[in-house]
Amino acid sequence: MKKKIIHRARHINKIRFISGIVICSLVIAMTFVIIALNLVDYFNYNTPESGLNNLRMFTTLSNIIAAVAALMCLPFQIDGLRRDKYNLPYWIVILMYVGATGVFLTFSIALTLISSYQGFVKTMFLKSNLFLHTLNPLLITLFFTLVISDSRIKFSSSFFALIPLTVYMIVYFIMVFVTKTWRDHYHTDTIIPWPVSLVLLIAAGFGVSQLLRFLHNITNKRVTNKITRYYKESTDFEFPSVEQAVAFLAKVEAKFYHEGDDVYIPNNIIQLLGERYGCKKSEIHILYEVYFQKYLLNIGKKDK
Repeated sequence: MKKKIIHRARHINKIRFISGIVICSLVIAMTFVIIALNLVDYFNYNTPESGLNNLRMFTTLSNIIAAVAALMCLPFQIDGLRRDKYNLPYWIVILMYVGATGVFLTFSIALTLISSYQGFVKTMFLKSNLFLHTLNPLLITLFFTLVISDSRIKFSSSFFALIPLTVYMIVYFIMVFVTKTWRDHYHTDTIIPWPVSLVLLIAAGFGVSQLLRFLHNITNKRVTNKITRYYKESTDFEFPSVEQAVAFLAKVEAKFYHEGDDVYIPNNIIQLLGERYGCKKSEIHILYEVYFQKYLLNIGKKDK
């Protein structure tokens, strides 16, 4: 029974790693190929934003940020698949949060405002729009909200997600309405005055960032609750003493996750087992030592 449950948990993790590798690889490939084609005006848009001037577009910049975040994530997905352990740094999760906010905002505006005057099919599916307006944003959103859900994102981190949009809008309004170097390609002064558009776009970005944070944290909560229930209620860790439960944990970790000379002590799991057996907080550090010694024993680094 124990092996069956552990095997199922490893299988779920394997699916997450493979999904992450596939999504990150697709996003990286699609983004840099399509943007490279846009920079040489392969699709013949024949607008002032064609060629190298395509870098004026928030769509292009937000997709680049998201692709860079995917590039940062990819080695950890591969390493996770190889070692059966997720260890994605929080700063990379935040970088992906920034990228996901930008591209999902692009997707939302393209789907609603831009489609209203350019047409739905042209905006969402023709030429590079298929990749930069539709496929990339959907893949990145799924990846951020469902795959890399091990870290809970705090409200304060929401403001990081707004940095690219805020900087872009400041530059955009200076270039369009102060220096008049760019045309108003996003039509921010067509229906309503541009200062109002500025406020509305920042507000929309904030709303998108909160929506994505909410969805990400829902998945994180579900994963956390499952882990908590497993270690606090599963018969896999039903032993006469907490020391024996921790020793069994060390045996499992050493068998499935050991590689090289690294010893990773799962503090959060040991704390959950301590709570299950009614240990005081002052006693938890003893369990760390029990785990460490049993781990060394199971990998042959310590004599019985």
